[in-house]
Amino acid sequence: MRYTVFDTAWGAFGFVTRGRRLVATFLPEAEGRLRREIQAAWPDAVEADHELPRLRKQVVDYFRGRQTAFTVEIDWLDMPVFRRAVLMQCRRISYGETVSYQDLARAAGRPRAVRAVGGAMAHNPVPLVVPCHRVLRSDGSLGGFSSRGGVREKVRLLRLEHALVEARAAKR
Repeated sequence: MRYTVFDTAWGAFGFVTRGRRLVATFLPEAEGRLRREIQAAWPDAVEADHELPRLRKQVVDYFRGRQTAFTVEIDWLDMPVFRRAVLMQCRRISYGETVSYQDLARAAGRPRAVRAVGGAMAHNPVPLVVPCHRVLRSDGSLGGFSSRGGVREKVRLLRLEHALVEARAAKR
């Protein structure tokens, strides 16, 4: 296992890899806190500054407000089958677009599993690359967001993408 931490316009971003595949991402925050979080979760991981340079560039571009599609391979190895199916469908949500938890449940082949989709979003190990921030409730309200910044960070990401959430966010 390897990890990389680097600066973006929003703060330090980190990711963990196994081979050439992405295992986890960490949304921007203070560099020291981010490093401690990664090292606590993967104590044997080795820092590798030059890991996945294309992903690194894509992340930097994203936080500069550039439309970005992340092309990195994800290590799905340790993931339950349904969660993997949901996250694979979520990954298809385009920059600046949103879908509902219900839409995602249908796309994953389990239209009645809306709560389970919410659970899959809450346990997404690769936020941003699998854009769980683009998933909203059926009524257009935001739902949750399991990052340290919570729903405020979800709104910030959607605003960066120019997704039309300002009116919905104001209602909360």
